[in-house]
Amino acid sequence: MILISCSHCHKVYEKDDYSDFTCSKCNHKVTKRVKNSLQISLALTICAMFLYIPSMIYPMMVITQFGVNLESTIIEGIIQFLEHGSYFVAIVILVASVAIPMIKLAGLFFIFLSLRVNVKMNNKTKVLIYKYIEAIGKWSMIDIYVVALLASIVQLDEIFSIKGGVAATSFALMVICTIIAANKFDTRIIWDE
Repeated sequence: MILISCSHCHKVYEKDDYSDFTCSKCNHKVTKRVKNSLQISLALTICAMFLYIPSMIYPMMVITQFGVNLESTIIEGIIQFLEHGSYFVAIVILVASVAIPMIKLAGLFFIFLSLRVNVKMNNKTKVLIYKYIEAIGKWSMIDIYVVALLASIVQLDEIFSIKGGVAATSFALMVICTIIAANKFDTRIIWDE
């Protein structure tokens, strides 16, 4: 006998094999593994990697001050905060906008690669890496919140205004792709040998 639980309502069933069936409680389809979980997560991670490049190259914010547009990328913003002595803000932006997305992308790629290539690592460690990636995933959105907040508050037409740049859209999409990739990945695949 095999015990299988519905991922939707968590009702437990005793079955003879891992064949798919419909939950009698919530009518949800119960399967052994999420179909194409690895492929979908990998595709979203690759998409996020390609979105990360324009988010670092193009301006995150466009500030209009007395009719003059000032554009700054994430790195330029960090440098400006450092020049003005705002070290804490610079470190927060560096960690949330540069380090965390790179750690997430590298961690996801490492997990996907370790499933195809024989890596000398315990499966528990792979799951811990995945849980860490999933936990830090949402903290990258702090930049988007700041840009959205500033853009909604500071609007004085041509005297002074702030708008989100191309990088803000690309960065938000990149964070969303990595969050969905992490959530869509079925960690039980790690234990399949």
